[in-house]
Amino acid sequence: MSLRPTINLRSIKPNRLIRPTVVSRSITSIPRPKVQPTSVKQYRMASVLQSTAKAAHSAVASLASAAPVKVGDAVPDVEIRINNLEEKINFSKLPGKNVLVLVPGAFSPTCSSQVPGYLEQYSTFQSKGVKDIYVIAVNDMFVVNAWKDKLAGDKNTVKFAADDTSKLASSLGLVLDGQAIFGGPRLKRGAIVIEDGKVVHVAVEPSPAEVTVSHADEVLKTL
Repeated sequence: MSLRPTINLRSIKPNRLIRPTVVSRSITSIPRPKVQPTSVKQYRMASVLQSTAKAAHSAVASLASAAPVKVGDAVPDVEIRINNLEEKINFSKLPGKNVLVLVPGAFSPTCSSQVPGYLEQYSTFQSKGVKDIYVIAVNDMFVVNAWKDKLAGDKNTVKFAADDTSKLASSLGLVLDGQAIFGGPRLKRGAIVIEDGKVVHVAVEPSPAEVTVSHADEVLKTL
């Protein structure tokens, strides 16, 4: 008789794997934060903004490419708006002696301090042979007229004109890159005396934030 114990292999069951509990599953299944990729639309928008900025800068550079006007030059043969949307003025066609007061923008503080001297001394300019004084700004006609009403009221003396497309500024070679403050090209600050289609005096401010050579008193000295 054999003394070895008989082992029934069928009765031995393999160990079952321990499945994760609900808690362990909840810990391991915490979602990771998702980083939203930049969409094609956002890339396109950034590209459009960059292109627009470059185009604006190129436009200003193109407008400013003309040589600055000087004494003896012919007054540019261009038309700009005056009084309303339909009426135009061409300074090259004006007879006699006239003064063009150039300002970067209506309602700006420095420009609003430059113009009153011409309003106050209008009769003095006339006594010096000046036929008319024109304040010119690169703004639309509505803004220019509102500014005129604020500064001159009902006085029918100094005239206000709108170089709304910067055409005159470009032709004079006096374009100011005003993107940082005004959002686009403007006129450099200054004063020009013209007579029968010719430029007889030019005074352009070295700094657009100051009124020195283009002050009414200084221009009167040249007449």
